Formats: sequence, structure tokens, C-alpha cells
Amino acid sequence: MKCEQVTPYLPGFAGGDLRPDTRSLVSEHLESCRSCGAELLVLGRVTEGLATLAEREAVPPPYLADAIVEAVAEPLPRRTILVPPLLPEVARAIGENREALASAAGAAALVAAGAAYAFWRTRRTRRTGLQSGLTG
Repeated sequence: MKCEQVTPYLPGFAGGDLRPDTRSLVSEHLESCRSCGAELLVLGRVTEGLATLAEREAVPPPYLADAIVEAVAEPLPRRTILVPPLLPEVARAIGENREALASAAGAAALVAAGAAYAFWRTRRTRRTGLQSGLTG
């Protein structure tokens, strides 16, 4: 197999989510490919990091939801997105990597929540600084 064929299966391989026959093909390729092996190591670290984050209990500040709603109050215009038909190989890769894709989506949501918190924190700090400057 070529790297282009193996790459879509690496997240599933790292998470142990591939069918045995596919896992065998990917494993065979990894024995001789340093590039894909290096990418697999990165994916393994990401998987471990996500597992560590999942164990933590994050407590957002009480006004975070209001700050997010306020920041995105403007509605976006509706757009039509044309999606090309999936190639059988792509459809198979998606099917076999569902859990990895779901983990990636969860990670993206976690990053978005962190960014929203940082935005809220920065905005709150600026407001507090301005208010104390006006009263002091």
C-alpha cells in the first residue's frame, strides 16, 4: 500500500478501531514506512492527550454561556454547500474511523470551549480594568 492509501486509516489504527484485515494491511505498511510511523506516533500522543483531558472535570465560569451568546449574536447567512459524491475508498475510511472522527470532533469542541473561555476571560479583564480606571 502507498502512504496516500494508509494515511486515512492511521487514526483508526492508533485507536484500535480498524477491522483485523485493514489493521493487518496498515501494520504491514508501517513496518517499512518511517513517515507514516512518525504520523502514527503523533496520533498516539493526541489520543493520550484527549484521554487525559476527558478525565479532568472542567468547570466553566457562570457567565461563559452569556458571553458566548453575546459574542455570536449576529446570525450568519444561509449558504448552500455542494458536496461531491464520496469515493468508495473515502467512504470506507470514514466508516472504519468513526470513533476517531468522533474523538476529533470532541477535541475540536473542547478547543472551541477553551477559546470561548479565553475570549470571555480577556473581555472580562478588560472591562474590569476599564471600570477600575474610571472609578479610581
